[in-house]
Amino acid sequence: MSNLSLRNIKKVYPGDVVAVRDFNLEIEDKEFIVLVGPSGCGKTTTLRMIAGLEEITEGEIFIGDQLVNNIHPKDRDIAMVFQNYALYPHMSVYQNMAFGLKLRKMDKAEIDSRVRNAADILEIESLLDRKPKALSGGQRQRVALGRAMVRDPKVFLMDEPLSNLDAKLRVQMRTEIAKLHKRLNTTFIYVTHDQTEAMTMGTRIVIMKDGDIQQVGSPQFVYDNPVNVFVASFIGSPQMNILQGRVIENSGKIAVELLNGNIVNLSSEKEERLTKAGYLGKDILIGIRPENLHETEVDPLLDNYSTLTSVVEVAELMGSETYLYLAMLDEKIVAKVDPKTKKRADDQVELRVHWNRIHLFDKETEKAIT
Repeated sequence: MSNLSLRNIKKVYPGDVVAVRDFNLEIEDKEFIVLVGPSGCGKTTTLRMIAGLEEITEGEIFIGDQLVNNIHPKDRDIAMVFQNYALYPHMSVYQNMAFGLKLRKMDKAEIDSRVRNAADILEIESLLDRKPKALSGGQRQRVALGRAMVRDPKVFLMDEPLSNLDAKLRVQMRTEIAKLHKRLNTTFIYVTHDQTEAMTMGTRIVIMKDGDIQQVGSPQFVYDNPVNVFVASFIGSPQMNILQGRVIENSGKIAVELLNGNIVNLSSEKEERLTKAGYLGKDILIGIRPENLHETEVDPLLDNYSTLTSVVEVAELMGSETYLYLAMLDEKIVAKVDPKTKKRADDQVELRVHWNRIHLFDKETEKAIT
C-alpha cells in the first residue's frame, strides 16, 4: 500500500520563517495529488519533507503504516523527479537510469531488464547510449522519469518537472505523465505553480498560500466551489472577476448593486443565504468567471440572468474565442466570449450572467458566503 498521511506538519527555517504551517492531508493509494500555489507558498518544502530532504519541525509523516520522520530518504521507497532533471552529465542515459539500482547491488540482469522496460514505456530506447548534453529538454525529462520508474517506488514525487520545457512540449508531457500514472498504478505527488497542470492532471488538488492549505478537492469541485477569493482567482484562466457590490432589496427581491449601478439578481437559494447571514445593506464581493459572461447579440441567455453594461478597452481575438477586457469604473473585468463578436475597443457592450453562475464572498474575510 502506498497511501500517505501527513499530520500537523510544520516547517520553520532559522529566523522564525514559517514555510509550512499545520499541514494535514490523507493521500490514498494510487492517487495523483497536485500541490499548487504561487511561489513561496510551501509546496516544494512539503514535497521535500515527504522525501526526507528537509527535516520536519513538527508533525508526523506516514508512508503506509510506517512513521518515516527519522528514516533516511533512500529507505523511504520513494522516487523524486526534480525540476532541473539532475542527470549525471558524464554518464549515458542507460547509466543514469541504472545508477540507483547499482548502488543497491541489484543483479545486472534485473537492472538491464528494468532499464529497458522503462525505456520502452517512455519511448527512449534509441537514446540509451547518448549523454544528457545530446538530448532535448523533453528527452531529458523522460530520462529523469525513467530513472525514477526503474526503482519501482511506492510513491513518485515530482517537483515542477515541466517548468523548463516550452509550451507545446509541456502539453505533450502533461499527457505522458498522466498516462504513466495510469500505467504504473501507484501514488503520484506533483508540485506546480501552473493551475492548468493542476486542473488537467490531478485526481485531487491541494491549493496552498503562505504555508497554509486553502482548499483540497477534485479539480472540478474546487473550480465550481472555491472557498475564498484566493482560490477563486487562482484556479481558472483567465482568472475569476471579483467585483464590489452592496446587498440591496430590489422589487421585493434580494440583489447586489455594483459600483457602476448595475443590478445583479440572484437565485432564490443565494437570496436566502444572504438574508439568513444578515448581509442586507452590507458590502460584499461577487465573483463571475470570464466564460460565464455572454454577449447578448451573439450568445444570449434566455432567462434567469442579469445584465452588465460596460465599455471594451481591448479585444483579443484568439481564434476559438475572444477576450474582452472591460472597464467598470475603477474595476477591470474580462469576458471570454464567442469569436463571432464584433465588439472592439471603445464599444459599449451588454453581457449577461446566469444567476447560478455567481459566487458570493464576504468583503472582510474574503471567504465564500455559504
